Amino acid sequence: MYCVKCGVKLQDGVERCPLCETPVWNPELSKGEFNYPEHYPRAQKESRRPFAIAMTVICVMALVVILTVCFKLYSALRWGGYAIGGLALFYIIFVLPCWFRRPPVEVFVPVGHAAACLLSLYICLKTGGHWFLSLAFPVSMIGALLFTAVACLLKYVRHGKLFIFGGFLLALGGFTMLIEFFVHLTFGVPMFQWSLYSMIGFAVAGGFLLLAGMIPALRRSLEKHFFF
Repeated sequence: MYCVKCGVKLQDGVERCPLCETPVWNPELSKGEFNYPEHYPRAQKESRRPFAIAMTVICVMALVVILTVCFKLYSALRWGGYAIGGLALFYIIFVLPCWFRRPPVEVFVPVGHAAACLLSLYICLKTGGHWFLSLAFPVSMIGALLFTAVACLLKYVRHGKLFIFGGFLLALGGFTMLIEFFVHLTFGVPMFQWSLYSMIGFAVAGGFLLLAGMIPALRRSLEKHFFF
């Protein structure tokens, strides 16, 4: 038996959910009475299209204001290019998926990384930098692969969430070291200034989740409190 509000698995004989305090409703004990609880699981998710429409209008208005100010003051785009790029990145990552009832993560996650990569290329070209191919591009591509893989695993694999999150944290720690390595190659700064500490932190957290996935009592406790 499960809680009708938060979905936590309940032990036999309990009268309230230990997590959200919702009264337990047992249809076998109702004896024909309509003693339904006041909380019901929603049949379907609410549409996010009103939010998408509102944010689209706001983004279009912001775009018009940026273009008007830049061409009125400078007769050129100037800083408006960075603002428009950031606005487009925000729209692609946060607003565009809201137009879909079930946005495919295997599409939108790499698309978001590609948009960030294009924005960094624009900034690099406008500022005359030399860091795109040696830093921004590899970091964006590796990040896209990592986050897309995790998003797909969480979407299509029903069990083993603790192992997925644990492996993700371990990979994220290695990813931070790769970032510092590419910074080292690009700008010549010393290695292991900060990534070693982040690697240790992610390794401890990831190792704990992997260990929890192998210990039934600890796994059930985490699943109960964090809905893994």
